[in-house]
Amino acid sequence: MASEEIQNPQIYTIGSFENDGWRDLMINRLRNFDFNDPRNHKQSSITRLDYEDMNAAMNSDIALVYLHSGRRAGTMSYSELGGARAKGRCIIAVDKNEEKDSLIKKIASHYYSTEDGVIDLIENNKYFPKYPPIKAVDKTKSKDKYKNILFTGDLASMDSLINEMAKIKTIYLGKNLSPLINFSDKIDLIIVNFDEGKLHDTYGLFYMGIGYATETPILELEGNIIPYPPLIGLARRVLIGSKRFDYAKDYLTNLESQHIDDEALIYYQLMKKYNFTGNI
Repeated sequence: MASEEIQNPQIYTIGSFENDGWRDLMINRLRNFDFNDPRNHKQSSITRLDYEDMNAAMNSDIALVYLHSGRRAGTMSYSELGGARAKGRCIIAVDKNEEKDSLIKKIASHYYSTEDGVIDLIENNKYFPKYPPIKAVDKTKSKDKYKNILFTGDLASMDSLINEMAKIKTIYLGKNLSPLINFSDKIDLIIVNFDEGKLHDTYGLFYMGIGYATETPILELEGNIIPYPPLIGLARRVLIGSKRFDYAKDYLTNLESQHIDDEALIYYQLMKKYNFTGNI
């Protein structure tokens, strides 16, 4: 959809709250535009925060992301960009780094090194989305057996799990954008792993946003004992710690359909086996 077809376009600002003056600069210079400012979103619970942040990213006409020099985008920024990409929104990036962010550069409709280029683009209605939307298909409504898994995030430490699941399922690896082609027709479940003590893998974060927007269930395997809260809010299930791959193998091997009647029973059994002794 071309920009001239949009009436009263809304802009959602994506990026860390640290060194946040860029948001005020954009708002002040683009006074005729409606901004959805995440600083005004509810913070009392992760459910409320994720709902407002992700819906703003998915439903605003423009997703505007800012990368400071020497810094990558914020952790949640990549998931929000996944949501915007899935909904076919116009993504505009300002990247102050000499070495550009390859993922954001690939998904951005427009990519700039300075704010001035963005101001001119938006003021003169030259912006447009680069990609069409990806359809949403709620994979938890069906009683059919799940068949296809997308593994993403820190892949190397999942080798054993990937190889085991490849014996019984069709496997895709989310280390580039190739899985986006016919995504909802071929991906039933996303498994994302984040290793302990590392920055969260950007493709893993991005595909969590894709999964949220397309209603594809996400199993997050978190190596850090203290996880990053917003990511938990995007996932259907989260397994934490050094034994998370063992838990995941148990879960995935016994899981048949992702319908609540079937999946909940498998997950409750997993809880009872590993950390629960009473009735659920």
